[in-house]
Amino acid sequence: MEHVNVVIAGGGIIGSALAWSLAARGVRDIHVVDLDLAGIYASSELNAGGVRATWWQPVNIETCRQSLDFFRSRSEAFGFREQGYLWLYDDAEHFARAREKSKLQNQHGLGVELLSPGEAAARCPLLDSNLHELVGATWSPRDGLINPNAVRRFYRSEAEALGVRFRNRHYIDGVVTRRVEGETGTRRVCAVDVIEVEGVDAADDSGALREILTSHRIPRERRRRELRLECDVLVNCLGAWSTVFSGKLGIRDVTEAVRRQICLVGFDRAALASRVDFDALGMVVDASDLYFHPEAGHVLAGYSIPEEAPGFDFAYDGADFFETFVWPRLAHRASAFERCGHVRGWSGLYAVTPDCSGIAGLVPGIANLFEAHSFTGRGVMQSYGVARALAERIVDGRSSSCDIAPLGRQRFATRENWLPETLHI
Repeated sequence: MEHVNVVIAGGGIIGSALAWSLAARGVRDIHVVDLDLAGIYASSELNAGGVRATWWQPVNIETCRQSLDFFRSRSEAFGFREQGYLWLYDDAEHFARAREKSKLQNQHGLGVELLSPGEAAARCPLLDSNLHELVGATWSPRDGLINPNAVRRFYRSEAEALGVRFRNRHYIDGVVTRRVEGETGTRRVCAVDVIEVEGVDAADDSGALREILTSHRIPRERRRRELRLECDVLVNCLGAWSTVFSGKLGIRDVTEAVRRQICLVGFDRAALASRVDFDALGMVVDASDLYFHPEAGHVLAGYSIPEEAPGFDFAYDGADFFETFVWPRLAHRASAFERCGHVRGWSGLYAVTPDCSGIAGLVPGIANLFEAHSFTGRGVMQSYGVARALAERIVDGRSSSCDIAPLGRQRFATRENWLPETLHI
C-alpha cells in the first residue's frame, strides 16, 4: 500500500483546477487518477465553449463570475472573447422572471441589459425572422466564448509545475473505507484500489477506451498493474461518471449522465459581410432552446433533445440531428440560414442533477471524502470559482472566497433546499 496526501478521482477541468488550487495553497503529494487524461470523452472538451455568469442561483452566479474574471485576466492564453450572451424569450412569464433575476445578477456586477425584440435584432443583425413571436431578450456583455482545452491545459501544467502527479490510464476499481477513532468519535476514512490499464490508444481507434467508459469494466487482459493508495483526502471529480464512483462506496447519487449533441454548420458568409460582422457575435440562445455562435468560419449550434434518455451514449446522430433539430430552428430565426449545411458534429455527456446545479463539498459520513461534480454543462464556467472555494474548505476548514455550502449533496433530502436552474442549455 502506498500512502499519499490527496487523491483526486477525475482529471477533467474540475479535477485539474482543484489540483492546482490545492497545490497553490501548499498541499503536496497530490495524485490525480484518470483513465482519459487526453480528454477524448471528457465533457469539458466536448462542449460549445460558452462561458457565462448569468444564472439564477447566487452560488452559481458568484462561482461563475470569479471564473470569468480569471479567464479575462488571461484572455489571450485561453482564447477568451468577451462577446456576450443574447438570450431570447417568447414567454411573458419566463421573461418576467428573467427581468427579476437580472437585478440579482447585476448585484454581482454583470451589467445585464433588458432588450425589446427590436433591440435584440439590432444587437445581432442575423436575427431577422419571426421576431413578432418574441417578448424580449437579455444581453449579458461580460459573458463570452473560450477554448476549454486551453483552460484545462493551463490548470494541469500549473499543477504539474507544483508537483502534482497525474496518473493517466489509471482507473479506480474500488474504494475501501475503515473506521477510526478520533476526538469527535468514530469516522470512516478511505483508500482506493487503482488499476493501471494498458492497450488503450489515446485516439481510441480500437474503441477500447469507449467500451471501458460506457461499461465501467476493465477486461482482464487490459489490467497491467494494481495498487492501493491510502490517502488523507479523497475527492470525487468524475463528472458524468461520479455515480459509478459513489456506487463503490454504497452512496446513492442523484446524478444522471445525459447525451448532448453539437454540430458545425456551413453557410454563405460572404452574403452577410455587408451587414454583419459575424466574428464579433457572441452566443445566441433562441427561445426554441437552440444555441449558436460563430466558430472557425462556421456556426457552432447545439440543442438538447428533451426526451433524451439518460445513459453513457457517445453516438452522434449526424445529419439527422442537424436536419431535425438544428436547421429548422436556425432558419426560423435568421433568413441567412435558410440555405446552410451540416459540416460535422459530436456528442458529449452532461452530468445532470434534479435541480440542474452542481454538487460540491464534504460527503456526509466519511471524514476525508469530498466531491465536486455534476455541474450540468457548466463545469468550465464554474471551474476556477468552485475549485478555489473547495480547496479552501479542504485546507482551512471553510470556504472564504465563496460559500459553496448550498451545493452540498444533503440539499436533496428536502426539495425546498434545491437550487433550481432553468437557464441550462
